[in-house]
Amino acid sequence: MTTNQEPNVTRLKNSSLTRVEPVFKILLKLDPTGLSWLAKLIKLTNKNTDIATRIASMNCKIMDYCVELKNGRPKCFERSIVPSYAFLRWLIEHPERLKVPKNYGTKDEAKRENRKKLLGVYGVQVQQEKMSEALKLLDEKGAQKSRGQWWAFEGYTRVDCLLETDDFILGIEGKRTDKESSRINWFSPRNQIIRNLEAIKAEAGSKAYAVLLMNEDGSDPILDADFSNSLPHYSPQEIQELKGHYLGSVSWRQACTALGIDPNTLPDTVLDIPEE
Repeated sequence: MTTNQEPNVTRLKNSSLTRVEPVFKILLKLDPTGLSWLAKLIKLTNKNTDIATRIASMNCKIMDYCVELKNGRPKCFERSIVPSYAFLRWLIEHPERLKVPKNYGTKDEAKRENRKKLLGVYGVQVQQEKMSEALKLLDEKGAQKSRGQWWAFEGYTRVDCLLETDDFILGIEGKRTDKESSRINWFSPRNQIIRNLEAIKAEAGSKAYAVLLMNEDGSDPILDADFSNSLPHYSPQEIQELKGHYLGSVSWRQACTALGIDPNTLPDTVLDIPEE
């Protein structure tokens, strides 16, 4: 009985709709530049405080596009980001590590046949030829044009809230009753937050970057093993470098209290969200 009820609870307490958007809409309404609150939020973390302190001391004025409306919502919410080129390449080169979803993850027959060939269904020689073809297509199109391609075994990711300034990018991942997930059918060890952290690194380019988790109790669910399991294409040194940009977790109540928001005014479920 509990199992059947859990999805309903998760939907009712959707973290994006009942926490991320309400909190950041209040903050953006109070100060759309972020100058009065963004550095305070970043400094709340107790993990990798050196990077947090460095980023908080940078220009914290949020770029205008983040607060521009798209379909009635600021563009900073549910921001779509290109998948990692390096990970797309690793997935193609290591078909033996892939977990094949139902119907090879597609309703398209041609796409399904290409994936079968890459996965060795028709023998090693066909597999090698198809792997070379997939790598060539990845190089030609790049990760930016990988959406919907048969050789793309990880899709675009979505960050709950992405705030960008002239100096840095901060990704916010919000959770309530929902747990961190991989959201990638082909490689289940891939952690959602670490996946987003890697994508934000590429998105940031030469800018500084970080990811902060906001959840109910402020506990940090990410283990060292999650980084190594999620980044099989990284060296130990690269994993350590990326790990340094994860700021850990802050509870919603802690953040609200520090930023002058009454946490008791936040909607408990999607049914409590007032019409705008």
